Amino acid sequence: MARAVVSNIDLDFIPTRDRPKVLVRSIAAGSVGIARVRCDSDGLGPFASPMIEDAFLISHHLSNFQSDVWVDGKPVPKPRHIAGLTSIHDFRRRIACTMHTAFDTMTFHLPRSTLDIVLPECRMERLEDLSIQPSRPVDDPAITALAAAMLPALTMPERISALLLDHLACALVTHLASTYGRLSTGRSGGTLAPWQERRVKDMISARLNGDIRLSDLAAECRLSVGHFVRAFRNTTDTTPHQWLLHRRVDHAKALMKDPGRTLADIALDCGFADQSHFTRTFSRIAGVTPRVWRHRNAVSCDGPAGDRGVGLAAGQFV
Repeated sequence: MARAVVSNIDLDFIPTRDRPKVLVRSIAAGSVGIARVRCDSDGLGPFASPMIEDAFLISHHLSNFQSDVWVDGKPVPKPRHIAGLTSIHDFRRRIACTMHTAFDTMTFHLPRSTLDIVLPECRMERLEDLSIQPSRPVDDPAITALAAAMLPALTMPERISALLLDHLACALVTHLASTYGRLSTGRSGGTLAPWQERRVKDMISARLNGDIRLSDLAAECRLSVGHFVRAFRNTTDTTPHQWLLHRRVDHAKALMKDPGRTLADIALDCGFADQSHFTRTFSRIAGVTPRVWRHRNAVSCDGPAGDRGVGLAAGQFV
């Protein structure tokens, strides 16, 4: 199988006026390149992927457009309405394209080696390949949901934490391997050992601003990213990102006991993008807004020791 020294990850072969910015996320020793490729004018092309590479380009189409795509010289059939569908392009094939109208697409560059990494404990043999019809659009609700969740990272990066983005990228790779991969039956993944659970929770609690990567947590546990995510969920009944959000809310409750602290300051100290983000997350987890929670706990925070104990109990993990 041919392998390229240089990757197609930068998308230089797509001749848009504005070069797409590719956000690269690491998954253990692998990577995923995330980008939004848009063109407001008609008649882009023809163009082709310049090199053979053992990788895939997952293109989730955000708008309808008209195009012609050829794989190894053969035209690829596609529906008239393509918005919301996903095309999986195989860079080991010769792909050529002409865009007849404006388009808006979210892309994920995925080396085959990353697929080999993400589920190593779930198969007795290496992943053989993805069972797809190259470049032919499919309706995949999971990819649609994951693309929508990752899109803000390309337009408003301050509103999505690195840990959440890593989790979503890992979920995308896991979904592709599980749904389209030819995999052997394997083990379920198990749980974290007590020392692993303790160390990971300490790491997350020490960096509530979210500046921590799934790969860092997995490496600390000496596990692959895919194995770590499943083991963490099996151990805690939640994801690392959700556990992080609960710890942020717990920390915010402690800070709100100081009447001199504003909610805006507390939001930033707890790693939220702004007060609005803080309010939405706090309300979802605690069941009330930060202002209501602060008002209800004002007496217990300022009262005698017995009252303070009641206040602390009300602020425990939800």
